[in-house]
Amino acid sequence: MKRMPNAFPTQPTQPALRAIALAALCLSLGANVPVRAQAAPAAAHALPLSGAAYRVAQQGYDAFARHDYAAAQRYAREAIRQRPDVASLRLLLANAEAAQGNLRAGSRTLSEAIAQLGPEPSLVARRKAFDTQIAAATARPSASRATQASRAGRPAQAAQPGHGSPDNLTGRAFVLAQDAYRAYDAKDYARALREANAAIALRPDVLRLRLLAIDAAMAQGEDAAAWQLAQDAAPRFGNNAELRARRSQIGARLAPKFAAAAQDAQQRGDLADAATQARAAIAYAPDRIGYRLKLFGILIDEGDMPALDAAASDALSANITPTMMLHVMRGYARAAQGQAAQADADFTQALQADDGSARERRVARVIVADVWTAQGEPQRALDLLKPLGTQGDDTDAWIAARRYTAREALARSTPESAQQVASEARPVLDCAVDASGAACDVYAADAGFAARRASILAAQRGDKEAAVHYARAAVDAAPRNPQHRVELIDALVAAGDPDGARREARAALDAGLLDAMPPLSAAYLAQRAGADRRAFEYFVQADEAGQLPPQAAGDAGYSAYRAWFDSAAARYLERAIDYGTAPPDGVAPATLLQLQDLRNVHADVTRDWGFIASINYRGAGLQPGVTTGSVPGAYNNWQMGVEGYWRPFGSLGDRNFEVYARAYQDFGAKGGAPSGVSTALGAIGMRAKPFESINAVIAFERLIPIGSHAPSDWLVRLAYSGGFGTERRLDVPSWWTVQDYAEVGHYVSNGWNYATGYLEAGRTWRLDRISPKLTVFPYGVIGMDYDSSINHSVPVGMGVGVSTRYWFRDTFYDSPRSYVDVSVQYRWRLTGDDRAGGVFFGAVLSY
Repeated sequence: MKRMPNAFPTQPTQPALRAIALAALCLSLGANVPVRAQAAPAAAHALPLSGAAYRVAQQGYDAFARHDYAAAQRYAREAIRQRPDVASLRLLLANAEAAQGNLRAGSRTLSEAIAQLGPEPSLVARRKAFDTQIAAATARPSASRATQASRAGRPAQAAQPGHGSPDNLTGRAFVLAQDAYRAYDAKDYARALREANAAIALRPDVLRLRLLAIDAAMAQGEDAAAWQLAQDAAPRFGNNAELRARRSQIGARLAPKFAAAAQDAQQRGDLADAATQARAAIAYAPDRIGYRLKLFGILIDEGDMPALDAAASDALSANITPTMMLHVMRGYARAAQGQAAQADADFTQALQADDGSARERRVARVIVADVWTAQGEPQRALDLLKPLGTQGDDTDAWIAARRYTAREALARSTPESAQQVASEARPVLDCAVDASGAACDVYAADAGFAARRASILAAQRGDKEAAVHYARAAVDAAPRNPQHRVELIDALVAAGDPDGARREARAALDAGLLDAMPPLSAAYLAQRAGADRRAFEYFVQADEAGQLPPQAAGDAGYSAYRAWFDSAAARYLERAIDYGTAPPDGVAPATLLQLQDLRNVHADVTRDWGFIASINYRGAGLQPGVTTGSVPGAYNNWQMGVEGYWRPFGSLGDRNFEVYARAYQDFGAKGGAPSGVSTALGAIGMRAKPFESINAVIAFERLIPIGSHAPSDWLVRLAYSGGFGTERRLDVPSWWTVQDYAEVGHYVSNGWNYATGYLEAGRTWRLDRISPKLTVFPYGVIGMDYDSSINHSVPVGMGVGVSTRYWFRDTFYDSPRSYVDVSVQYRWRLTGDDRAGGVFFGAVLSY
């Protein structure tokens, strides 16, 4: 239920600002966190006050507290100039204007605020109070009228409500009344009160003297005395409109301290005293629903269902609005007492009421569904929740969870139990109390609510360890509540524990809680757990229900890619790229990186085949990959080769499987070594990348001799590559690059073994002046080779090199799918024979 502030807020203090900040924080955690639902869209999404606006606002509140209303007005205007979206600042300005006697200005300020921010309840209620006072004031004789009457030599007259004759002041009463009005005009409120009371002693039948005394007591801050004066006048003058307006205003100023006392008592566990203080607040401000809800929450904590029933009935009898949640609370209390028929009558009234917001109606349905499920009627609960679609707020998670719980309950027989209703359907009333009154939100049953709130506050103050601790406590208190699992995962991620977050996600998946969540939330939890096939199913559900936001299309595409649904992955990636290339304020660097990742994946998911051609000089292992090779025992020669490959099962996400055929030969060999066609060697084979997170490839191939010096054999190869900065970047003109590569192989028939590896580190520049697709990479290198067919030494060399690469075959949806790379390096021998040093050259065409 949305917050219902007092209609007469005075000076918001630090607690008020903290409440506003907390509401804004909850809204920044997405559907994962319940928030205080303000009625006005603009106010609901207001960011917390901070910086200069916060300091100015605090000065305004402080000025109001010391009754410097002109200063409060100045500070309020400056704060509004900086933050026009904050409703509480508009209230401060209106209150400051009214406190200076300009009720009409206050009403106009609130009207302007409502027009700009929407019908936020506190603004509407305060304007209504101002308008009531303005209407009453038009009928009240003013001090100037009394003064004019005295100058004319006749007493001022005013009608006495409830009497048929005018109240003619004469003699000493007339003189005292004159003095009282003059003192009031001079802002000498103590004297005005003293003289007014003296006049009342002589003429207790004159209402305007009572009103003057009340106004004087209020003006000098003696609210308790003003309240007593109004109470003393009530037996004689009845339910007079002017007395009602003053009682309402005084009560609004007195009630908050009793509400604060109730809050303190509740927090220290003294629920009896808390109830007493809350009832005192209600006595002072009986028309403010916030104090009623505060009492309801205390009675629920006490488990006093008869008292809750009576308190809700009293509120309904007093015509407190909105009535919907009052009926829900009384229905819950009666169901918990075993009065099912009476409870259903209240629920019918609540569900038919039209005086609540859309969100309040959803909350009411969830609470009623909890009661019916606890009563053993889960089908009624399902029928009640069935019409509710998604709203993109915290109620989506509640409704999904309740549907899941009701479906589970259908499979078992649950007898009706009043005690079960009291515990399992127990609503949560979360109230914030400050100088302006009590503001309460109503949530559906949640045994982990207190721990969850503590986790949010810990995260807000930056205590990540405590946030995780309390989030775990919330899960322990309500293990079947999927929202607490999500919040624990978020807390673990924020605390830098992704492995723990993954374990919790997997635990939630194994517990079957994903079906108790909205599809989009379930998709992200499954994705976190590494269950991409499940994640993709939920993304599709969200998409079909119209609940997949454009920015989530890329995540759906990634899950489809990792689940091996290539065509679906391509479609979602294209949607994400379309969305990412048309942001409202241009493409930011971070967005460029995201787009590049999306295009990289799209290029991969739409590739089924390719070929690679290469030419090398002493280039074993010069470029990463298992596409080239050399006849064992040959070195210091040139080699050229070509390979074609095919992916029979598609991209397979972060894994891979390819079949290939290749051919290569040596030429330009030194020292009479075999060269030319006689060394031509063909091969057919298959290779696989079996692990998602490790870039390791295993290959098995059959070597087919073409030339007379080519061997016939079976070859098993294992390669690993890693590093960073190896892809072309668009967000910066240059970047650090490190790449490492290692490969080992075994010739089965001949028993030969070989190994090669290197590490390169340097900086890559994009040569935009020539072409943004051209990069150059100067680097330092250390490399090694081993060939058992030559000797058992391990030549190691270190040197420098430079590579240049030209990328091509890119499209709107694809990063470049082909490139030409030319590398040259010089190494100085560190150990081993001459293979370790000298010039190395390689050129590769990857298509």
